[in-house]
Amino acid sequence: MTQSQPTETGEAQTQPEDRGLAGFRLVGWGLICTLAWLVVLLITGALVAAIDDADEATSETGLLVFVIGQGTAGLLGWFILPRLILRRRSQSSLISWRRPTGSDVAWAIGGLLAIYAVLYAYTAIITAAGLESLEPQSTIDDDRLFVHTSVMVALGILVIVCAPIYEEAFARGFVLGGLRPHWGLIPAFVVSAAVFSALHADLGSLIPFAIAGVVLGIVYIRTQSLTAASIAHFGFNVIGFSATLVQQLG
Repeated sequence: MTQSQPTETGEAQTQPEDRGLAGFRLVGWGLICTLAWLVVLLITGALVAAIDDADEATSETGLLVFVIGQGTAGLLGWFILPRLILRRRSQSSLISWRRPTGSDVAWAIGGLLAIYAVLYAYTAIITAAGLESLEPQSTIDDDRLFVHTSVMVALGILVIVCAPIYEEAFARGFVLGGLRPHWGLIPAFVVSAAVFSALHADLGSLIPFAIAGVVLGIVYIRTQSLTAASIAHFGFNVIGFSATLVQQLG
């Protein structure tokens, strides 16, 4: 965005917009995206409540609506809207993927190993300090989601396929990539990591997932694409979902 100021000759002279202000405007757009996500979640909750009241129990249909609503909320608020906003700002390249290269795969594997190293170290410290209540918890803690095959499949698609796309698009592409030119690398990393941590809404996950957000941010910056970060995120979610599935069905 630019502003035009008249010169002494009467011609308009374009003045660049203050970078700090541009960054706050991007944050404002991010809040609007999050509000859209919340609205879809509220609508989903109302639909699930209505279905459950009609069946007098939590039904397969209600659980499916819940999972699909979660996915729709994320794709709308954290993928579609951010892309539209960045396209308007001629920055749509910030949310883009490419065919994986050898370098992408190497960075993805390195990022995944680094994330697990962080989680292991954090858990070890928390356990040694006797603060088990601060251990990271699975975001899939409702065993009813594993009762019906259709719900498990939908949940698997949401966790393994959808989440690595829209969470990376929002936290890395939109927030980190969008704020970096305005606020600089470190503030952009801090905000991006905080956003990624908040997406998982668990007290025990705040610190390790914030660090994981930094790791994924480094992967994104170094590869200049969301591909490697998404692959690392995909691998992390595959391992986590598989472990939860084995635990629930075992």
